[in-house]
Amino acid sequence: MRRALLLMLLLPLLQGALAYAALGTAPSNFGTTPVRQGARSLAAASSDSTAVYTVSQSTLDSGTVVREYVNTQGTVFAVSWSGPALPDLRTLLGDKFAVLTGAAGKRPKAGHSQLAVEQSDLVIVSGGHMRAYAGHAWIPSALPAGFDTSTIE
Repeated sequence: MRRALLLMLLLPLLQGALAYAALGTAPSNFGTTPVRQGARSLAAASSDSTAVYTVSQSTLDSGTVVREYVNTQGTVFAVSWSGPALPDLRTLLGDKFAVLTGAAGKRPKAGHSQLAVEQSDLVIVSGGHMRAYAGHAWIPSALPAGFDTSTIE
């Protein structure tokens, strides 16, 4: 199982699908022109509806779609991915990648295709199987006021 996990994590490196930024930093440059899905306003409880975030979508050479949710300060507060191959999670998650690998080492080995980490400073859900991977991650303290994490695609 460890070999499978290692292969799953290294496969994107072999396919050349590299990201250049990480969760909690500036948006990535995947070597493709990202499709900006535009600013989205949050319907917060207050009358001040200036809380806005943007979503950038990139399709990697592998066919995997990566979405980055960027707050008004230009910081990525959430990411998601879906497609036939995992993106380079080490780069996409940055220093949060160590949390993912630590959690993967602690879980039971047999029959699990999903990994979920829920901490006060980080939430990661990743799963799938060959040719059908999906996941998302976010930093709870960096979410814009009123942001609903169930809207992460």
